[in-house]
Amino acid sequence: MKKYLTVSIILILCTAAWLFLSSRISLNINLGEKQVEAGTFQVEGKEIYHVTDQEKELFEIRGVNLESILPGHFITDFAVSKEQYKEWFQLIQEMGANTIRIPTILNSGFYDALYSFNSEKEAQGGNPLYLIQALWVTDYAQDSRNDAYSDDFFGQLRIDVRNAVDIIHGNKLLPYAKTRGSGWYTKDVSKWVAGITLGTTWRGDTSAYTNHMRSESLYEGKWFCASEDASQFENMLARLLDILMDYESTKYGQQHLVSIASEPVTDPFDYEDIIDVQINKYDRIDAEHIIAEDTVLSGFFVSFKLYDFCPDILDYLTEEEQERLSEILPGISRSGAYDGYLELLEKYYSIPVVVGDCGFSTSRGITKVTDGRYGLTEKQQGEALVRLYQECQKTGFSGMVISNWQDDWSQTDWNIYPLTDKEREPFWHNVQAEAQGYGLLAFEPGEEATVIVDGDPSEWKGDEPVVSNEWGSVFCRQDEAYLYLYVERTGTSEEKLYIPIDVTQNSGSKTCTKEKLTFERGADFLLCLEGDSYAQLLVQTYYDPWRAAWNQNIEHIDAYTISVPDPDEDEFIAMRMVLESDPIYSEEWNKRNSPTFDTGLLRFGIADPESDEYDSLADFYTLGSCTEIRIPWELLNFQDPSDRTVHDDYYEHYGIEGEKIKQIYLGLGSNSKEEQDISMEAFRVKAWGRNVKYHQRLKRSYYIVQSCWKAS
Repeated sequence: MKKYLTVSIILILCTAAWLFLSSRISLNINLGEKQVEAGTFQVEGKEIYHVTDQEKELFEIRGVNLESILPGHFITDFAVSKEQYKEWFQLIQEMGANTIRIPTILNSGFYDALYSFNSEKEAQGGNPLYLIQALWVTDYAQDSRNDAYSDDFFGQLRIDVRNAVDIIHGNKLLPYAKTRGSGWYTKDVSKWVAGITLGTTWRGDTSAYTNHMRSESLYEGKWFCASEDASQFENMLARLLDILMDYESTKYGQQHLVSIASEPVTDPFDYEDIIDVQINKYDRIDAEHIIAEDTVLSGFFVSFKLYDFCPDILDYLTEEEQERLSEILPGISRSGAYDGYLELLEKYYSIPVVVGDCGFSTSRGITKVTDGRYGLTEKQQGEALVRLYQECQKTGFSGMVISNWQDDWSQTDWNIYPLTDKEREPFWHNVQAEAQGYGLLAFEPGEEATVIVDGDPSEWKGDEPVVSNEWGSVFCRQDEAYLYLYVERTGTSEEKLYIPIDVTQNSGSKTCTKEKLTFERGADFLLCLEGDSYAQLLVQTYYDPWRAAWNQNIEHIDAYTISVPDPDEDEFIAMRMVLESDPIYSEEWNKRNSPTFDTGLLRFGIADPESDEYDSLADFYTLGSCTEIRIPWELLNFQDPSDRTVHDDYYEHYGIEGEKIKQIYLGLGSNSKEEQDISMEAFRVKAWGRNVKYHQRLKRSYYIVQSCWKAS
């Protein structure tokens, strides 16, 4: 019996050791030369083909980028369930997409869901969804003092490419990791894999630093090698591609399409110095410097991330670059998308080019003005995506991947970064963050709509007013995105009404001289309503977040010691949002002040998704004597509404610190009577912590893309 137990324990320990080692170092014991076959996707010339036993047909990628993200969770929580993935797969396919791209290794539930979904579809005679598996590098690895040959960079990617191969073949056990998925991967999805991409974005400074620090010999592998023109960073990529191809070929006897990521700031072209400085272009990464040997049966393509950067960019190619591209440039049509930039990319590369990442946000907040527009509605988002897709088709690209499938509440932007608590971002929806609105699927606050802004008073029946006086009544509600106000006026809409709002006792004024108003409490904000279609939120000068956050950077003065406003300053000013500067192609570019726009100017319109007049950016609507308003929490200087934290006194703390509150105060009045204090009453703000409520909704853009893709 003891002998039996001893042998059993040894076998268990050996099995555990094998599983641990294989998961850590991707052991590959080659018991003989395998016959290598190309996967179902292959490159011929500049085209991608789908090849089966029955047929060979040209394949155009129509995809969406899918991440494991839900409200109330960080992206590394991998919170999406297998059932949720399958539900999304169905919606994605119904939109006309044929491909899903994922930016990293996800939990095993994703691959189980893909296997189950595709198996069911094929059993029913339908089409599957194909997968592009991308592999990312952490911000730490790209921003650290090490170059791209370091263990954090190259070493981790080398592990990831082998893990990814094992995962798609259903042969991996991965322990928990902070930045990647984990689980026991047992489902072989390899026949549905359209490609494996190295990188989601490469930092040009990391590439340039690597080229400066390293002098490795040019890599010559069995499958990929670096050309004599390759940089040290490109040399590293060639080596990784060879490792990937060799591992799958020798272990599984199969090859999938492979690609590398690229984007405008690492494109293969040289521009004048003034352009490089403005778009932070430090280096070129050129896929033409990586050579696929004849042993590569599947193929190699470029996955290009596309976004707005510099207009008229082709005018600023260096003289040497114009000479190098002299056979291409004369045939470029400057009337196309991005002023001919897409066509230049397609003609330059000898391999297929896929727009592997592109998108447009429907958030209220923006980082720059595009085509004179301050943000995009859902309708405009869909139209912009369709235009870009059609340009890609016209130019000869091999497809396009939309980023993203779903909105991401955990994202932030550089121009709001100082204003919110980064550790709490996923627990509320900040519509002021452009980065949160790129999805085709919206996550709306509340288990159902808290308020539909359309002027209809019926949904407020049963609510008690917070304020009620001779001017009318103000009702309040809240959810994970907005403070909602419903104003019932007693007078006509021509009479200008004011709603003072006090969020903190550490600031605020009891007077507004310009409007000839006095308040019972020190007001931090003043909401002005005039007529049927004008509303603006003003902030007291002392509590102006733009001044506190950006004066040092934008105005180049110390916000906390020079011309500091009085705590009870009676001036209320526009709520500003700092934007990216327009490009100026001259040596004067660094002497500009960044522009701002009045983000407190509220937009009139109907915010009912079921209405033919739906405006997804609408802030308020008036119908008769009733006005409904939704105010984003950030506009009221909430650092974290889920925890009821607002900005404290900037000048006492020499910066933005949080202060917890329990209630805010509101009033309602007019300046039509002299010497009248506007009384203010308390509205108790509810904290929800991590107990986030939301529901999902397909945006208008989904149906616009669907109409295009289903027809093509």
